Parts: sequence; C-alpha cells; structure tokens
Amino acid sequence: MRIATAMLVSGMFLLHATLAVGQESIGDFYLFERPDPASGVDLTSITTLADESFVSGAGGLTFRCAKAGFELVVTASYLGRRPSTPVRYSFGGEERSPAAWTLRPSGMAAVAPPEVREDFVNRALEASAAGESAVIRVSDFQMSSHTYTFHLDGLAEALARLSCR
Repeated sequence: MRIATAMLVSGMFLLHATLAVGQESIGDFYLFERPDPASGVDLTSITTLADESFVSGAGGLTFRCAKAGFELVVTASYLGRRPSTPVRYSFGGEERSPAAWTLRPSGMAAVAPPEVREDFVNRALEASAAGESAVIRVSDFQMSSHTYTFHLDGLAEALARLSCR
C-alpha cells in the first residue's frame, strides 16, 4: 500500500512531465533521479510519505534539487492560494515557532524559506540518528491545522545523493 501511494505522490513531483531516470528506495525515502530535459539541470529529489496520507498527494516531505537550488517541500491537503502559510515542526516533542512557508501555485505544497530549511535539515538528521520522527503542522486557508508524521530512516544517506546539497 505504501509503495502504491508513493508512486501516486511521485507523480506530483515530476513537474512539467519530466520522466524520472532512476527510482530507488533508501530507508523511508524514495529517490527520484532526473535531469530537466531542456536545461539538463539536476532535479533529483527524495520523498517520504506521512503516516497520515489519507488523501492521494497529501502528506509528503520532499528534499529536492530545483533550478533555484536546494528546496524543502511539504505537500498537504489544499492549503489555499495565499502567498504563504504558517508551518510548525517538531522532533521528539520540541516544537519550533511557526514560520511562513511559500505556497506553490497549486495550493497543495509549501516550500520552506532557506533559514528554516537549514534548521529543519540539521534537526532532522539528528532525529533520524536517534530514531525519532518529524511532526509537521501546516495551516490551510481557513487556519485549520493539518498534522503529518514522517519517519526519517535513511535521511542522511538519501540527502547525500542530492548533488545540490
């Protein structure tokens, strides 16, 4: 079931109809290797699914190489069309204050600002080594909270495969 869901979520991340060159499982993550067909820029990503993935495409945590550099993206239920949304995250119970993450035009994904991304990655690597999970709370356009729990096994190995890191 988790693999089938991963394949559905992976379709969301294959923007502009680019095809993944390689797909591989690394711990709780799925690695999708692909170059941009027009520019050749590396668009490789790693994705894990939330325990609470009840809706196709909701509850994904992705670290990816993008044309603008390294990104951290959370996919969720419909969040709205605002420019940003509040996001909180915790590891082992210690929750960070909310920060404004940029919403993608689809309204179904939020991108972490660089300073938040670096804090998240550092804390996620520590949590992964300790066997802890990440809990992310994303607010939608009605300020309802969507909570997702992500297992982080294999994160260090998967991040090492991203050329933009």
